Amino acid sequence: MKQLLNLTLIILLAGCNRSGQETQPVRKEITQAVYASGKLYPIGHYTVFSKIPGYVERVFVTAGQSVHRGDPLVSVRNETNEMNLESARNLVELAKLQASQHGPVLSGLDQEVRAAKARYLLDSTNATRTASLWQQQATSRQQLDQAQTQFELSKSQYQRAKENYTSNRERLEVEYRNAVNQLEALTANRSEYRILSVLDGKVYDVIPEVGDLVNAQTPLVEIGDSSRFEVELAVDETDIALLHTGQPVVYAIDAYRDSVFHGVISEIIPRVNVLTKSSRVKATFNLSPGVQLYTGMSAEANILISEKKNALVIPKEFVRNGNQVRLKGEDQPRTIRKGIEDLQFIEVLEGLSEQDILVK
Repeated sequence: MKQLLNLTLIILLAGCNRSGQETQPVRKEITQAVYASGKLYPIGHYTVFSKIPGYVERVFVTAGQSVHRGDPLVSVRNETNEMNLESARNLVELAKLQASQHGPVLSGLDQEVRAAKARYLLDSTNATRTASLWQQQATSRQQLDQAQTQFELSKSQYQRAKENYTSNRERLEVEYRNAVNQLEALTANRSEYRILSVLDGKVYDVIPEVGDLVNAQTPLVEIGDSSRFEVELAVDETDIALLHTGQPVVYAIDAYRDSVFHGVISEIIPRVNVLTKSSRVKATFNLSPGVQLYTGMSAEANILISEKKNALVIPKEFVRNGNQVRLKGEDQPRTIRKGIEDLQFIEVLEGLSEQDILVK
């Protein structure tokens, strides 16, 4: 994964005054960089999915078309949801009829209340008249008791009829409201059948065709910024600790082999993929005039970590065991303290001078 690109802005040192098996440290400019590879994507790039399963009823856009926030992209039809919606409408109509005072349930109960009230009024009149006759000694005690008992019974039946009417009316009103709420919920879900753009941008790909079956895992449309791109890079986990936002990046793209592009690190995803042993890094991309980019283009990058002028450097192949070198005329290896390095050279901070001669 570690590999520096042959880019004009990254200075790779040439030979270092060496002749085969011997060399001497020299002072040169050295640049340390981290290699990464990745893909170009438009800023705000996202893939549109459908929240509901169904088949594509209509596609409103084509690849390359500009869209605005709220523009329709794709409509999806689900027959089961349509039938549920129709059933919900029917239930609302039925519940509305049942909850109406003129509906069969409440009108029947209202008639029972009227009949019970009529009996109650009649029995109340009879009880009052019988009580008056009893005071005049014009009727028997038994007739008085019967009249009062019938009055109490009619009163109780009238009260139960009213309570029955009230409770059924309230129950039917609740059922009607629930049916309306269910219909509104299904109607609101129906808005998800038509998928809208959430940003101003450009359509980079339209995947399904009319009639295709789709579900929540089926990609439908890819959208992103129409003019600005970013790069998602994969960086080896051994290099991720060297990175921070704002570091300059130099890119090479296969489609433009003779061009060099620039950007900076904008975001470092703080997670290592256990399978690839790499981390994702996002970087800006400075688009040059006349360059046409396509989403998903491959890019190779050098992330510039540090740069030193007049550094004392030696070729990497003369270093053993990480930090030891052999000097001409010395039997024991000498330990050095290293600085930055690239693919060819290592900076020596301590342990050597320009007069030392190194041997392999």
